[in-house]
Amino acid sequence: MKKIVIFLMFLLCIITSCVSVPKQGTVPQKVFQEIKSNVINLEQGDTLSFSTLNGYFLKSNVKLSHEINFFTIGSLNKFKKITGTAKANPESIVVPNFNSEIVIIIAMKPSKNLNVISIKRVCTLGNDIYIDYEVSEKEITDLGYFVPNVYFFKVQKPKITINTCFIDANKKITVLPFGNRNVKSPIDVYDMLKNYTGVYKGTFPISSTENVMSVELNLKEDYTFYLNQIYLTLNGKTFKSSGKWYPTSDLSSFVLNKNKNLSFYFTDRNTIEKLDDNGEKIDSSMYTLKK
Repeated sequence: MKKIVIFLMFLLCIITSCVSVPKQGTVPQKVFQEIKSNVINLEQGDTLSFSTLNGYFLKSNVKLSHEINFFTIGSLNKFKKITGTAKANPESIVVPNFNSEIVIIIAMKPSKNLNVISIKRVCTLGNDIYIDYEVSEKEITDLGYFVPNVYFFKVQKPKITINTCFIDANKKITVLPFGNRNVKSPIDVYDMLKNYTGVYKGTFPISSTENVMSVELNLKEDYTFYLNQIYLTLNGKTFKSSGKWYPTSDLSSFVLNKNKNLSFYFTDRNTIEKLDDNGEKIDSSMYTLKK
């Protein structure tokens, strides 16, 4: 019995060390139908420039769950988590600029057939990116060994991106929410300003101390904010600040005065969570504010 428990713990460690492909097609049915109807009008979309990224590979901890898998990456931190660089000619490898670019990866499961992934067009319609791609098999087949069929490319970054939509030669559509979005994220700017602004309140712990801070954040529709922070265990010492708040390009989060130490995630219409200095979620429910 003890040996079984140890084996299961070992297996769990292996599973949790893997990086899985983001769930594909996890958008509301209404949104998917709207995207599907837009496919026939792609010629009306605004073309985005794109270029191939050479010298990168997917790390071995990346789990490919589907025959063809898609990644859309909007930050250097996430890019480094799943990719590595070839040791040969590292000086020739281009590092994406995530302030103005998005990295997209199309990856097929390793096979003994050599396939070529090509991009026909990338464009935007509304707040969504559409990627028209094609997979073709080379004449050389049955190589006798498994080869990865992966294509890396970078795309100019639109001001707002809600979903990335992949369309193959048979018009099969796969949709991925962009960035850190969840099903309760704002659907557009109007929705964000109307339903996600307001006064949020709560308490935050102060790291490395036993002190507690009361926080009140007034997020206004004109992109201004007012922040009150009261140190409850330090004689009520109060700090007040104000300024502008800036939503991220996927509308999932926002930053106060472009200060990375003051960024928050829209959990839903009535809840926000403070993010860490890298814009990542903090593994704690103690940094939540509610209306």
